[in-house]
Amino acid sequence: MKIFIEEEYGYRYWIWTIEKTKSEMISWWSELETVIPFFYDPSKSLPFGDFEHLSEPPLDTQEDVYYIHLHEDCDSYMRLAGENYYHKGFSIE
Repeated sequence: MKIFIEEEYGYRYWIWTIEKTKSEMISWWSELETVIPFFYDPSKSLPFGDFEHLSEPPLDTQEDVYYIHLHEDCDSYMRLAGENYYHKGFSIE
């Protein structure tokens, strides 16, 4: 599975290639207490997979693309096939 990661509203972009199923990713993401350790260079902090740094976002960012917006606990989310998922520590405060 390939997931497009947008770091902090366009600061950097990544393609994260992982060997997990959609349901495994939903479980993993949903149980995260915080995403702060993954912010600022997720290629060095996310626990699995391979990363490719992109100089700009890919042209195909349609709703069916697997996507993670990675910033702070109050605004980070994962979207898989058009459905948003929030981590356990998600807070709008």
